[in-house]
Amino acid sequence: MPSSRARRLSGDDYCSSSHASDADDELGETSEDGTDGTGTDINDDLSLGRGTSPAPSLNPSLYSYRSSVDGGILLKDLYGRVVNSTSQTYLLPADVLEHSRLDMQHEMLKKMRNGLFLAANDVRRALAPREDPEPQPAVLDIGSGSGSWMVDMAKMFPHAEIVGIDLVPANLNHSAPLNCRFECDDVNLGLLHYKGAFDVVHVSCVAQGIASYRKMLDEITEVLRPGGVFLAVDGDMHLWDENQQLIPSRAEEEPGFTWTSRLFYAMRDAMRARGPGLDEYVQIYDWLQEQGPVWESTGRERMLIPLGPWKTDMTEKEKYISELMQQNFIRMADSFRPLLLSYGFFEETVERWTTNAKDEVKNIRHKLYIRFQFEWAVKARKAS
Repeated sequence: MPSSRARRLSGDDYCSSSHASDADDELGETSEDGTDGTGTDINDDLSLGRGTSPAPSLNPSLYSYRSSVDGGILLKDLYGRVVNSTSQTYLLPADVLEHSRLDMQHEMLKKMRNGLFLAANDVRRALAPREDPEPQPAVLDIGSGSGSWMVDMAKMFPHAEIVGIDLVPANLNHSAPLNCRFECDDVNLGLLHYKGAFDVVHVSCVAQGIASYRKMLDEITEVLRPGGVFLAVDGDMHLWDENQQLIPSRAEEEPGFTWTSRLFYAMRDAMRARGPGLDEYVQIYDWLQEQGPVWESTGRERMLIPLGPWKTDMTEKEKYISELMQQNFIRMADSFRPLLLSYGFFEETVERWTTNAKDEVKNIRHKLYIRFQFEWAVKARKAS
């Protein structure tokens, strides 16, 4: 079994270890058991601690998270949604509804990338099976959310150990592959207990929850084995118009005003009040260059995706992606509510913004784009 550094659970702490769960890789399916959205019965005698090894378990993994005991520590109700109770930096929901939205977002990102990752040749090389006594490949997913990416990776690379960390457990429906393990942890507490343990590190859409993205990048260089691959993706909290020009913040009476943009700028204010990570992700590629020879190659790709199928010359694939983006935003608008209300906006104001923004997007009253940014880097290999 993996070794662990046990940590006492308190109001500011949380559990971290391997678990088994019901998993589902079908778009939009969510668990209905339990009252807290965690999804499974729990063994009370399992240890709580911070994992230090990605070594796979030969037995089906089990939750060390106990819904009846730890739910009050890891989760809390906030303005009608369930959020994590261990980090004040990240305040988007952590409930079944949000994880269902993340499943949809995962499907959208797969279509955008034509798969689970860019830099495909580098990733497949890094995760190729090895002869004993070499350690088998291992993948770390930071901010694993609903667990969809992890489950897909575990199926694609059954010989590799896939480890996901997030503030709360995933809501999964069917048995996850045996090479798939989830841990409750806060990346802001550091990653160096995983030094030299992984061949791929994946970070997706969690920038607003990262206290210092540059510090995390420095630690990822230590976590990766030689030749390992870093993969990152995040979406902008900005909108672009049909001419692909950034839409500035505008008052309601100004020409070009949209409720969707108003909602985004309100969310930016609320997120920035909790930490700088929201804006740091745009610097990832520059920071990779600053880190110098630790990387043997780096890359970046930016994609502007229509917020709904409003373009006339779209392929079937482009139309499908834009429809997923449209539905993703409509669900995401409701996910913004706890953070906006916690920031101090009046409930009737938030309701007005949300209702009008969802109507704009659903009925495509404006031709808008959202931008996603992808980065990758390959760690230098040892000299032969």
